[in-house]
Amino acid sequence: MDQPGRQTPYQNTPDVDLSVTYREEPPRAWTRICLVAYAGWAAYQALQLLPDDLTAWLVVCAMSSLLLLCLLAVPLSKRLYHRIHLDGGELRVGRERLPVASLTPASLTAAAHEPGRAGLREYRASLAPDQLKEARRRTNALTRPRLVGGAWAVPVGMEELVVETVEGASLVIATRDRAGLLGALTRARGV
Repeated sequence: MDQPGRQTPYQNTPDVDLSVTYREEPPRAWTRICLVAYAGWAAYQALQLLPDDLTAWLVVCAMSSLLLLCLLAVPLSKRLYHRIHLDGGELRVGRERLPVASLTPASLTAAAHEPGRAGLREYRASLAPDQLKEARRRTNALTRPRLVGGAWAVPVGMEELVVETVEGASLVIATRDRAGLLGALTRARGV
């Protein structure tokens, strides 16, 4: 604790750099497009139905808001469960908070050498059918790491980052920028 901006919250772990920050927010373009379209639809219906049919206009707007909710369900869940902030030695993913010192340096180093989705696709394409069947059998026998953030699965378009804690738990972090998050975690952890 001699250096400003560094702390050791866990015993037998190296210092954590508190000055490293990283933010990953889901894009909001789809949400904005849907809200503008809904507002335009409601205004058009208001011109057609108001002031004579207020009840009909309210029913149309309520039914349209159900459609809007269906269109915004995925962006809202990504915002709730997969928003990533690294600040002050703490990693916040969705609703969960993890101290950066709880992540093992070995798992961060191993994650840096793992192939991305394209590498895994190439590997699977290179396997013979019997090799692919055996690889699937071995994979299904393993226990799946816990997804951090509170969601049930990694959304389409996001990559997985698998890390381990000093307690031995394997965690999966869903991210859009795997290299950026991994770089920030390794800088913060001092690997």
